[in-house]
Amino acid sequence: MMALLAVALGGAAGASIRYVVNQLVSQALGFPLFWATLLVNVAGCWLMGKAFNYFNNQVELNELTRLFVTVGLLGALTTWSTFSMETVVMIQNDQLTKAIMYTVATTFCCFLAFWLGVKS
Repeated sequence: MMALLAVALGGAAGASIRYVVNQLVSQALGFPLFWATLLVNVAGCWLMGKAFNYFNNQVELNELTRLFVTVGLLGALTTWSTFSMETVVMIQNDQLTKAIMYTVATTFCCFLAFWLGVKS
């Protein structure tokens, strides 16, 4: 139950940060919304890489902290960070074919699902 709470609290924080960045970039600065999305996705991927490396090297850290940061905060901030981490882990585990298939399948299926959602 504590793990779920850690993810939920991190998710609330990540979603809130995403909203604030979207507002700042699109309304306060006057840029189109896709720039905010790009900024959040790139920053989130960089942060996930830093967090992944940090948590892999800090064995004394609490698992709830890892869940709060990676699954909750960064997972809600951007799903690209999770996708990127999973792909890099596959590559690090010498699963290049699996990583390529996952990347292609994710990109194609997500765009297709979105398109089908728009059309239905």
